[in-house]
Amino acid sequence: MPDDARPLHRQQPRTPQKDAAEQRLRLLQRLMTTQEPGTMVTRFYDGVAPLLSLKGLRYEAPVPGGIVDIGNTGRHQCDYALHGSGQPLGSLLFYRDRRFSELELARLEEWLSLLVVPLSNALNYQNAVRLASVDALTGLGNRAALDTALHRELRLAERCGSEFSLLLVDVDHFKQINDRWGHSRGDQVLREVGKAISHACRETDLVYRYGGEEFVVLLSGTDANGARIFAERLRHAVQTWVSDRERLSVTVSIGVSTRKPEGETSIHSLFDRADQALYRAKAQGRNRVAMELTCHTGEAPCIQAGLS
Repeated sequence: MPDDARPLHRQQPRTPQKDAAEQRLRLLQRLMTTQEPGTMVTRFYDGVAPLLSLKGLRYEAPVPGGIVDIGNTGRHQCDYALHGSGQPLGSLLFYRDRRFSELELARLEEWLSLLVVPLSNALNYQNAVRLASVDALTGLGNRAALDTALHRELRLAERCGSEFSLLLVDVDHFKQINDRWGHSRGDQVLREVGKAISHACRETDLVYRYGGEEFVVLLSGTDANGARIFAERLRHAVQTWVSDRERLSVTVSIGVSTRKPEGETSIHSLFDRADQALYRAKAQGRNRVAMELTCHTGEAPCIQAGLS
């Protein structure tokens, strides 16, 4: 056969099935480039909405505050509870202006099958990140989260020339609680103290479990006098909160230090001054607040005696 007589290889015509498969592959690739559930759901909606004339979406993740709203509501809706690997992945609510046919619902469910595995991986990742900075017993920030927050607060205070205060809170006679009531009750006491501290704090205050029976509260934009007043209120709140729920009386001692407007460059110094104040509070009888020694005069600390 002459060379110019060989048959030409023609490109195979595209089929709707092949186009749909390529669309699903592209969307899956986009979903797998993020570990943020909200971003992932937004990308899913962007890929599917034009195909099914969707008008809006609402996603509720199985975590506090994990809600994503996209677009607008419509006259008709359909919703799905997502599950993957035995865990809930949240719920999706789709909106549009005309009813969903059975065929359209089937197509939507085909697309949703692409979302399950990436979304499960993203939620697991976010949960792992959260747990890395959360104390498992109390649910408060842990020591690593405290270190990050202290550096951030110090940089902010340096930039703005502002004050912030640190409260070091220690549960009084905690070893005796463990010895008499057992470690399970001791853990319960720590959880209750953490709740009492969090309940007494403002939205701008940050609470951490430092370790053992010690907690730390960071008071942004708060001078020494404001910190003293707050610490005394906190001391009383813990005593009232925990004693109302236990058959034992639980009190705390608190040491306070403050970053002065004229400058404070050492987190170690700030923490060490609060620790020394806490030591003095315990030496004076516990269940009280002690302020750091004044930097300029070295005069005795102000001890706020607790009311029994």
